Amino acid sequence: MFQLRHFAKVIPRAVRNNDARFISFLKMKEAVKDLLGMDSNRLPYGHVCQVGDPVLRGRAMMLEPEVIRMADFQKVIQHLISVMRSYKACGLSGPQIGLPWQIFVIEHTKEHMKMHHEAIRKAYEETIVPTTIFINPELKVLDYTPVTCYEACESIRGYTAAVPRAYEVEVTALNASAERFTWRARGWSARLAQHEYDHLQGKLYIDKMEINTFHCTSWEKINKYNGKVQLSYWPKT
Repeated sequence: MFQLRHFAKVIPRAVRNNDARFISFLKMKEAVKDLLGMDSNRLPYGHVCQVGDPVLRGRAMMLEPEVIRMADFQKVIQHLISVMRSYKACGLSGPQIGLPWQIFVIEHTKEHMKMHHEAIRKAYEETIVPTTIFINPELKVLDYTPVTCYEACESIRGYTAAVPRAYEVEVTALNASAERFTWRARGWSARLAQHEYDHLQGKLYIDKMEINTFHCTSWEKINKYNGKVQLSYWPKT
Protein backbone atom coordinates (compact mmCIF):
# COMPACT_ATOMS: atom_id res chain seq x y z
CA MET A 1 0.00 0.00 0.00
CA PHE A 2 2.84 2.37 0.77
CA GLN A 3 4.16 2.09 -2.75
CA LEU A 4 0.79 2.86 -4.28
CA ARG A 5 0.32 5.99 -2.19
CA HIS A 6 3.89 7.03 -2.95
CA PHE A 7 3.18 6.48 -6.64
CA ALA A 8 0.17 8.78 -6.46
CA LYS A 9 2.27 11.59 -5.01
CA VAL A 10 5.49 11.28 -7.01
CA ILE A 11 4.43 10.79 -10.63
CA PRO A 12 2.29 13.95 -10.98
CA ARG A 13 5.14 16.01 -9.52
CA ALA A 14 7.60 14.44 -11.93
CA VAL A 15 5.31 15.25 -14.84
CA ARG A 16 4.99 18.88 -13.81
CA ASN A 17 8.73 19.27 -13.33
CA ASN A 18 9.65 17.78 -16.71
CA ASP A 19 6.86 19.14 -18.91
CA ALA A 20 4.17 16.53 -19.66
CA ARG A 21 4.52 17.03 -23.42
CA PHE A 22 7.80 15.12 -23.23
CA ILE A 23 6.64 12.42 -20.82
CA SER A 24 6.20 9.17 -22.69
CA PHE A 25 2.97 7.33 -22.04
CA LEU A 26 5.00 4.12 -22.13
CA LYS A 27 7.23 5.44 -19.35
CA MET A 28 4.14 5.92 -17.21
CA LYS A 29 3.28 2.27 -17.78
CA GLU A 30 6.84 1.28 -16.88
CA ALA A 31 6.42 3.18 -13.61
CA VAL A 32 3.43 0.96 -12.88
CA LYS A 33 5.64 -2.07 -13.50
CA ASP A 34 8.39 -0.81 -11.20
CA LEU A 35 6.07 0.08 -8.31
CA LEU A 36 3.43 -2.63 -8.55
CA GLY A 37 5.36 -5.45 -10.14
CA MET A 38 3.00 -5.67 -13.10
CA ASP A 39 3.98 -6.45 -16.67
CA SER A 40 3.48 -3.08 -18.35
CA ASN A 41 3.16 -4.75 -21.74
CA ARG A 42 -0.07 -6.37 -20.59
CA LEU A 43 -1.66 -3.14 -19.35
CA PRO A 44 -4.40 -2.18 -19.49
CA TYR A 45 -5.99 -5.55 -18.85
CA GLY A 46 -8.89 -6.87 -20.88
CA HIS A 47 -10.32 -8.41 -17.70
CA VAL A 48 -11.29 -6.89 -14.38
CA CYS A 49 -8.90 -7.18 -11.42
CA GLN A 50 -10.30 -9.03 -8.41
CA VAL A 51 -10.17 -8.14 -4.70
CA GLY A 52 -6.74 -9.01 -3.35
CA ASP A 53 -4.95 -7.32 -6.24
CA PRO A 54 -2.84 -4.49 -4.70
CA VAL A 55 -3.91 -2.06 -7.44
CA LEU A 56 -7.41 -2.00 -5.95
CA ARG A 57 -6.20 -0.85 -2.54
CA GLY A 58 -4.02 2.15 -3.34
CA ARG A 59 -4.91 5.78 -4.01
CA ALA A 60 -4.88 6.38 -7.74
CA MET A 61 -2.64 9.06 -9.24
CA MET A 62 -3.81 12.23 -10.94
CA LEU A 63 -3.21 12.83 -14.64
CA GLU A 64 -1.98 15.99 -16.29
CA PRO A 65 -4.12 17.48 -19.12
CA GLU A 66 -1.25 16.99 -21.58
CA VAL A 67 -1.21 13.28 -20.80
CA ILE A 68 -4.99 12.98 -21.13
CA ARG A 69 -4.82 14.42 -24.66
CA MET A 70 -2.20 11.91 -25.80
CA ALA A 71 -3.40 9.49 -28.46
CA ASP A 72 -2.29 6.52 -26.34
CA PHE A 73 -4.34 7.70 -23.39
CA GLN A 74 -7.37 8.23 -25.60
CA LYS A 75 -7.05 4.55 -26.50
CA VAL A 76 -7.08 3.71 -22.78
CA ILE A 77 -10.33 5.62 -22.38
CA GLN A 78 -11.96 3.67 -25.20
CA HIS A 79 -10.58 0.42 -23.79
CA LEU A 80 -12.04 1.21 -20.35
CA ILE A 81 -15.46 1.75 -21.93
CA SER A 82 -15.11 -1.44 -23.97
CA VAL A 83 -14.26 -3.60 -20.95
CA MET A 84 -17.12 -2.06 -18.97
CA ARG A 85 -19.59 -2.91 -21.72
CA SER A 86 -18.22 -6.41 -22.18
CA TYR A 87 -19.15 -7.10 -18.56
CA LYS A 88 -22.48 -5.27 -18.98
CA ALA A 89 -21.42 -3.11 -16.02
CA CYS A 90 -22.71 0.37 -15.15
CA GLY A 91 -19.26 1.73 -14.42
CA LEU A 92 -15.57 0.90 -14.30
CA SER A 93 -12.43 2.55 -12.95
CA GLY A 94 -8.80 2.64 -14.05
CA PRO A 95 -7.55 0.49 -11.14
CA GLN A 96 -9.98 -2.25 -12.14
CA ILE A 97 -8.07 -2.77 -15.40
CA GLY A 98 -4.69 -2.55 -13.67
CA LEU A 99 -4.02 1.19 -14.07
CA PRO A 100 -3.77 3.17 -10.79
CA TRP A 101 -4.91 6.39 -12.46
CA GLN A 102 -7.74 8.71 -11.49
CA ILE A 103 -10.25 7.86 -14.18
CA PHE A 104 -13.62 6.16 -14.18
CA VAL A 105 -16.57 5.88 -16.52
CA ILE A 106 -20.26 5.39 -15.77
CA GLU A 107 -23.09 4.50 -18.09
CA HIS A 108 -26.65 3.46 -17.24
CA THR A 109 -28.76 2.38 -20.19
CA LYS A 110 -32.29 1.15 -20.87
CA GLU A 111 -30.86 -2.37 -20.93
CA HIS A 112 -29.48 -1.90 -17.42
CA MET A 113 -32.82 -0.62 -16.18
CA LYS A 114 -34.61 -3.67 -17.60
CA MET A 115 -32.60 -5.83 -15.21
CA HIS A 116 -34.65 -4.46 -12.30
CA HIS A 117 -38.37 -4.66 -11.67
CA GLU A 118 -40.21 -1.37 -12.14
CA ALA A 119 -40.82 -1.09 -8.40
CA ILE A 120 -37.09 -1.44 -7.75
CA ARG A 121 -36.25 1.14 -10.41
CA LYS A 122 -38.57 3.65 -8.75
CA ALA A 123 -37.27 2.90 -5.27
CA TYR A 124 -33.67 3.28 -6.43
CA GLU A 125 -34.56 6.36 -8.53
CA GLU A 126 -32.86 4.88 -11.57
CA THR A 127 -32.40 7.08 -14.62
CA ILE A 128 -30.57 6.88 -17.92
CA VAL A 129 -26.97 8.08 -17.61
CA PRO A 130 -25.12 8.63 -20.90
CA THR A 131 -21.50 7.46 -21.12
CA THR A 132 -19.55 9.90 -18.95
CA ILE A 133 -15.79 9.99 -18.36
CA PHE A 134 -14.44 11.41 -15.09
CA ILE A 135 -10.70 12.16 -14.78
CA ASN A 136 -9.13 13.57 -11.59
CA PRO A 137 -12.61 13.74 -10.01
CA GLU A 138 -13.47 15.63 -6.84
CA LEU A 139 -16.67 14.44 -5.20
CA LYS A 140 -18.76 16.62 -2.91
CA VAL A 141 -21.78 15.37 -1.00
CA LEU A 142 -24.77 17.70 -1.33
CA ASP A 143 -27.27 15.63 0.63
CA TYR A 144 -25.92 13.26 3.26
CA THR A 145 -29.24 11.46 3.71
CA PRO A 146 -28.23 7.77 3.70
CA VAL A 147 -29.94 5.53 1.18
CA THR A 148 -29.24 1.79 1.39
CA CYS A 149 -29.39 -0.35 -1.76
CA TYR A 150 -27.77 -3.56 -2.91
CA GLU A 151 -24.55 -3.20 -4.88
CA ALA A 152 -22.32 -5.55 -6.79
CA CYS A 153 -18.84 -5.02 -8.19
CA GLU A 154 -16.98 -6.68 -11.03
CA SER A 155 -13.91 -6.75 -8.76
CA ILE A 156 -15.81 -8.88 -6.22
CA ARG A 157 -17.48 -11.02 -8.81
CA GLY A 158 -20.32 -13.27 -7.68
CA TYR A 159 -21.26 -11.38 -4.51
CA THR A 160 -23.50 -8.52 -3.43
CA ALA A 161 -24.45 -6.58 -0.29
CA ALA A 162 -26.53 -3.65 0.91
CA VAL A 163 -24.51 -0.42 1.03
CA PRO A 164 -25.57 2.96 2.46
CA ARG A 165 -24.70 5.93 0.21
CA ALA A 166 -25.32 9.67 0.25
CA TYR A 167 -28.46 10.68 -1.64
CA GLU A 168 -27.03 13.53 -3.75
CA VAL A 169 -23.51 14.40 -4.90
CA GLU A 170 -21.62 16.79 -7.14
CA VAL A 171 -18.54 15.71 -9.08
CA THR A 172 -16.06 18.10 -10.66
CA ALA A 173 -13.66 16.47 -13.09
CA LEU A 174 -11.91 16.60 -16.45
CA ASN A 175 -13.53 14.98 -19.46
CA ALA A 176 -11.81 13.01 -22.24
CA SER A 177 -10.67 16.31 -23.79
CA ALA A 178 -9.15 17.46 -20.48
CA GLU A 179 -11.92 20.05 -20.10
CA ARG A 180 -13.25 20.75 -16.62
CA PHE A 181 -16.96 20.10 -15.95
CA THR A 182 -19.35 19.69 -13.02
CA TRP A 183 -21.88 16.88 -12.79
CA ARG A 184 -24.69 16.52 -10.25
CA ALA A 185 -26.64 13.39 -9.47
CA ARG A 186 -29.03 11.92 -6.94
CA GLY A 187 -30.37 8.49 -6.17
CA TRP A 188 -28.97 5.63 -8.25
CA SER A 189 -26.78 7.86 -10.44
CA ALA A 190 -25.17 9.35 -7.33
CA ARG A 191 -24.57 5.81 -6.07
CA LEU A 192 -22.76 4.86 -9.28
CA ALA A 193 -20.48 7.88 -8.97
CA GLN A 194 -19.71 7.19 -5.31
CA HIS A 195 -18.97 3.53 -6.00
CA GLU A 196 -16.50 4.33 -8.79
CA TYR A 197 -14.97 7.28 -6.94
CA ASP A 198 -14.24 4.94 -4.03
CA HIS A 199 -12.16 2.76 -6.36
CA LEU A 200 -9.80 5.70 -6.90
CA GLN A 201 -9.35 5.98 -3.12
CA GLY A 202 -8.48 2.30 -2.75
CA LYS A 203 -11.89 1.46 -1.29
CA LEU A 204 -14.42 -1.24 -2.16
CA TYR A 205 -18.09 -1.51 -1.30
CA ILE A 206 -17.28 -4.24 1.22
CA ASP A 207 -15.65 -1.51 3.34
CA LYS A 208 -19.01 0.25 3.70
CA MET A 209 -21.55 -2.56 3.40
CA GLU A 210 -23.98 -3.80 6.01
CA ILE A 211 -21.94 -6.90 6.71
CA ASN A 212 -24.84 -9.24 7.51
CA THR A 213 -26.27 -8.67 4.00
CA PHE A 214 -23.15 -9.85 2.16
CA HIS A 215 -23.93 -12.96 0.14
CA CYS A 216 -23.09 -15.02 -2.93
CA THR A 217 -25.48 -14.21 -5.77
CA SER A 218 -25.59 -17.89 -6.80
CA TRP A 219 -26.14 -19.53 -3.43
CA GLU A 220 -29.49 -21.05 -4.48
CA LYS A 221 -28.05 -22.37 -7.74
CA ILE A 222 -25.11 -23.88 -5.85
CA ASN A 223 -27.47 -25.85 -3.62
CA LYS A 224 -29.66 -26.89 -6.55
CA TYR A 225 -26.73 -28.38 -8.46
CA ASN A 226 -24.95 -29.84 -5.41
CA GLY A 227 -22.10 -27.35 -5.66
CA LYS A 228 -21.32 -28.16 -9.27
CA VAL A 229 -21.31 -24.50 -10.33
CA GLN A 230 -18.44 -22.53 -11.80
CA LEU A 231 -17.89 -18.79 -11.43
CA SER A 232 -16.51 -17.10 -14.56
CA TYR A 233 -14.20 -14.12 -14.28
CA TRP A 234 -14.46 -13.41 -17.98
CA PRO A 235 -17.63 -11.96 -19.54
CA LYS A 236 -19.69 -14.07 -21.90
CA THR A 237 -19.29 -13.01 -25.53
